[in-house]
Amino acid sequence: MEKDKDDILLKDRSSRGCISAGYRLYMSNFKRIFHSSWLAAIAFAVVTSIGGTMMILRPQLALVILTVTSIIEALFITYGFTVLKQHQQAGTIGCPPHWYSFDTQIFVRTLKAWLCMIAIVFVVGVVIGFASVLVGKFLSTYTALGTTLLMVLVATVFALPLFYTYIRYILTDGTGFWRTIASHYGTGLRRWGFIFLVIFMTTLIGWVCYIITSLPAIILSMAGNEANMGLLAGDPNGLPSYIGWMSAIVFLLIGFIQAYVLLSFLFPLYYMYGAIEAHEQEKNKFNKSSL
Repeated sequence: MEKDKDDILLKDRSSRGCISAGYRLYMSNFKRIFHSSWLAAIAFAVVTSIGGTMMILRPQLALVILTVTSIIEALFITYGFTVLKQHQQAGTIGCPPHWYSFDTQIFVRTLKAWLCMIAIVFVVGVVIGFASVLVGKFLSTYTALGTTLLMVLVATVFALPLFYTYIRYILTDGTGFWRTIASHYGTGLRRWGFIFLVIFMTTLIGWVCYIITSLPAIILSMAGNEANMGLLAGDPNGLPSYIGWMSAIVFLLIGFIQAYVLLSFLFPLYYMYGAIEAHEQEKNKFNKSSL
């Protein structure tokens, strides 16, 4: 019972409490999460393997590879939101009825939110790019660069509350993405410091895990880059004949592991969302009782 009480969603936690509760929920239910998502993790790993291998052998296709990989990432995290939705409704995470179970509704909402977030980043990027070109015509190079970096920093600051609205939209039925931003972005902005701490610490943990698991891929990529630079200079290809299939296997294993590193990122954000919701409910009750 105490465990269930500790794992409830709507509880006004600190940033540290959200992170610890999120990873505790993830690790204690990993077998169930794995059972419902292993097939998608293999698909994610296959795409990562192909993409990583092509980055070594055909680096000119980097943009296409990154785009496809990003889409597959969005599809894979659907499984994370599916188990979080179950926990939100039932207070627990159970085994799926079938190994091929897939929540189409969560998938559609996740994909829609992902595309909308990409659209926001694209529009902001275009605005910053246009402003940078304009500033560059009237200011010195270093001043224009500093102004551009400042605009990127400001955009990043105002983007943080979107993580809260993103989670809220996917886990709240009957809401629209843009309506959620319009009605709850201000709430996220008021809790900016809290959101920043959760995201910063979770991202730091995630990057450490990514770097550790990516060491073999980094070594292969460095070797591939040196070989490609040599080809441009007229030197023979110094890569061994088996580099293709060896890279594919390495990236396949790394991609499978990193799929679950990526999935773990959602769980602290889930409790971040719950803490903000609980705080807002308590504040509203206090305001009503004060009238």
